Amino acid sequence: MKDTISTLVSALISCVVFLLLFFPLQWSPLAAAALSVILYFGLCLLLKPRKRLGGIDIERIQGGEELQRLLNEAQKDLKQIGKAAREITNIKTRQDAEALEAGGKRILAYLQENPEKIGMARRFFTYYLDTAAGLLERYIQLQETGLRTPEVTEAVNKTAQALPVLNQVFEKQFTRFMEGELMDVDAEISLLENTLKMEGEK
Repeated sequence: MKDTISTLVSALISCVVFLLLFFPLQWSPLAAAALSVILYFGLCLLLKPRKRLGGIDIERIQGGEELQRLLNEAQKDLKQIGKAAREITNIKTRQDAEALEAGGKRILAYLQENPEKIGMARRFFTYYLDTAAGLLERYIQLQETGLRTPEVTEAVNKTAQALPVLNQVFEKQFTRFMEGELMDVDAEISLLENTLKMEGEK
C-alpha cells in the first residue's frame, strides 16, 4: 500500500513539473519529459518506504531480508498459538497456551529491538515456535472431534503435558538471547560492591 502511494505521488509531481516546463516555461517536449522521468525515479527512491529492524534500515543489516522473513514466520506462528489458546476448553491447558503466546511475544519484541541476535534465534523460530504452533493446531483439531476414545484422549493429554515443557524451553531460550545483558548486570553489581568496599560502605 505504501509503495503504491509513493509511486502515485512521484508520478503526480513529475507530471506537474512536466506541464510547468512545457507550457509556461516553453521547454522542448523532449527536455521536459527527460527531466520529469529523472525526477520520477529520484522521487520513487526517496519516498520508498524503508523496512526497519530495531530502528536500523533493513538493507544495512547483513542478511536483513532473511532475518525479516524469520520474524514474519514467527509472527504467523504466534498468531496461530494465540488463536488456538482462545479455543481451548480445558482451563489449565488454555493457561499454558496463553503463557506460550506471551513468552513468544516477549522474545519477538526483544529480538526486534536487538536484530543482531536474531541469527541466534533461528532454531527457536524454525523448531520450538513452529512445533508449539503445530501441536496446538492438532490439539484443537482433536478437541473439535468430540471423541473420547483412549487414543484421542492419550493424544490430547500428551499435547497438554508438552506445553509446560515448551514454556520452560521458551524461558531458557530467552535467557540465552539475553546472556550479554545478564553478564553486564553481574559486572555492574561486582563493580558496585568493590566500590562500596573501597569506600568503607560495606
